Amino acid sequence: MANTLQFKEFSSFVNISFWHELSNKKLDELKLSEEPIQLNAHYTYSPSQQLDPFLCLEFNAFFNNTTNTTGNTYVLPPRSYLSHGTLFNYNTVDDFKQSPKLKLFDEASKRIWNDIKNGNVDKDTSLLNRFILLTYADIKNHQFYYMFGIPALLPSQPIQQFNEQPELITIEGLKSFSNQIVPQYFCLKQLDSTFELIGSIEEKGNQYLNECLKNDSIPLVGFCDPCSLPSNPGWPLRNFLIYLSVKYPTLKKLKVLCYRGNNSGNHNILLSLELPSMSELIEEKQQQQQQQDGQWNGKSVGWEKDTNGKIAPRFISLSSTMDPLKLAEQSVDLNLKLMRWRVMPSLELEKIKNTSCLLLGSGTLGCNVARSLMSWGVRNITFVDSSKVSYSNPVRQSLFTFADCSPKAKEKSVAAADALKKIFPAINANAQVFSIPMPGHSVPQSEYQSIRNTIETLENLIKQHDVIYLLTDSRESRWLPTMLSRAHGKLCINAALGFDSYLVIRHGIKNQCQNELDPSISSKLDYQGSDLGCYFCNDVIAPTDTLKDRTLDQMCTVTRPGLSMMASSIAVELLISTIHHPYGGRAKGETETDVYVQGSTPLGIIPHQLRGFISHYQTLPLFSNPYKHCTACSDYIVNEYISKGYDFIIDVMNDSSILTKVCGIDDLKNSEVNIDWDINISDDEDYDEEEKDNDKHNVDIKNNKEKNDDF
Repeated sequence: MANTLQFKEFSSFVNISFWHELSNKKLDELKLSEEPIQLNAHYTYSPSQQLDPFLCLEFNAFFNNTTNTTGNTYVLPPRSYLSHGTLFNYNTVDDFKQSPKLKLFDEASKRIWNDIKNGNVDKDTSLLNRFILLTYADIKNHQFYYMFGIPALLPSQPIQQFNEQPELITIEGLKSFSNQIVPQYFCLKQLDSTFELIGSIEEKGNQYLNECLKNDSIPLVGFCDPCSLPSNPGWPLRNFLIYLSVKYPTLKKLKVLCYRGNNSGNHNILLSLELPSMSELIEEKQQQQQQQDGQWNGKSVGWEKDTNGKIAPRFISLSSTMDPLKLAEQSVDLNLKLMRWRVMPSLELEKIKNTSCLLLGSGTLGCNVARSLMSWGVRNITFVDSSKVSYSNPVRQSLFTFADCSPKAKEKSVAAADALKKIFPAINANAQVFSIPMPGHSVPQSEYQSIRNTIETLENLIKQHDVIYLLTDSRESRWLPTMLSRAHGKLCINAALGFDSYLVIRHGIKNQCQNELDPSISSKLDYQGSDLGCYFCNDVIAPTDTLKDRTLDQMCTVTRPGLSMMASSIAVELLISTIHHPYGGRAKGETETDVYVQGSTPLGIIPHQLRGFISHYQTLPLFSNPYKHCTACSDYIVNEYISKGYDFIIDVMNDSSILTKVCGIDDLKNSEVNIDWDINISDDEDYDEEEKDNDKHNVDIKNNKEKNDDF
């Protein structure tokens, strides 16, 4: 039973950058001119069932459409197709209201018809997709009125489907499309349940369609469909069917593949259509040609409607965004928002934006971590460092330039914060200049008060921030932030470099989070949160002064240059994944390496620690439990700090061995160690004789008080 085919119209998607570019052109180039301007727009075959088919305009819509990808040329995004447009910009709102809208729309329709009749479409099928844009730009108040017209020529009779419902095509049937650039309009062949691309309409269409007509077979053509509806094709199919009907008058039936990508969520459909006869329409046009030079006098549709379904101008006010600073702020978020629209709808951009990060260390790691955080939309970053920018720093540390070390060296934290503000003025970047108190770095009594003030400043910074990054260049400088982060339940991420290896680890949080206590959330995950080991949990020696008596190669960061960028990027990505887990920093450490296994977050797994080896280009996700006697995060150490306060820190600075005493490691070293061997080797007769003399195989090792740093 035949039924009328209905199409889904385009919705316009005008990027803010387009209005900004239009304002600049109006002010600097157009002035009072109302001459039409050629535009380029694009549409993308639908990546999501939840999106309308959009016709997109961006700042580069004014660029020339050439094959050259350098300079001011219009370059199509991936999986996108060109639509040619004309802009009519008016000087006053009255001129805009009184503009000859119907005449302009009919002229655009005539251009499509003439391109079909003159054979221009045979060489370039993008000419089937045209639009007009009428605007009035009030650049003083950053306000714009606009109307879109996207003409579709109407046939003499509605197009019918000779199958009641479109056929749904599985992704298995379109596997051959995966590694190909799919043309805007194309012809193809069907082999059982699979489809193979023959070529574009421009290259293969004429030969293919004539062969089908000669053999009296139903042609199979396709187009890249921006629509995602299960029963309706998008707007670009309308003029394509008119083109086929005019060029091949004897073509009565054909099948059309609406290609929407080969992802599992896309609905690719196959339409079975009956084309109306265009002979009457052509004869009518031929008669009108003699009187009106062959211009289009038929009907066409395509004015964009407002939210109420009426053809009316749209209005947009960008007074709060057209300021360059605010425009930059919205533009910075553009890629992130596109990620949420197209790839990951659950991306929590606001949560990322509001996360405050404390970066302890403003060197190679600190600079790269800051840049990656800023790319993810983090707006609040504080640097801490006591060093100044040296001449060797700018080539390795991405936020510094030669001007930061000459004629007078700047503090690294200050220079890094200033650099972020130059890159993106809307960021809240702050700097603190002080040295982190470290175990084994003794201080005279005269400096005790200064040390207490520094500890208080560091503790307050840790309280004020959501995430603490340990990016310093010595082991002992990471101890105090590790202990304070543990004491205050803060997520702490540590990144450390070797010559050709790196370690990225997130420290555990002891106390349960709110979501763990919520049965509606915890029941879905079917597990409770997990406490994890810290940077010091695998050691049984206290951190001590490693900075004295160092040679030149030990005083400088000697690593392969690309290593810091890898470690920094992973440290930031680890944070973003953690933010998207319901348990946050209490998420269990995952070690799954099979990329086809679903992770615990939309972004994948959340490892506890990642050890990378660039010598073999390998990264290993690892996991370890917190050590009961850890010198940094154990309850013994945290409770001692809570009990004694800053005096405990000063004692540790003067004598780092206090840590092993407080956490109980010394007691383990000095205690008796019993090792029970339970060995039964019945096949060895010599051993059977010997075991009688070994008192039933029990060896008691007593009074072993040897100091063993690797215990």
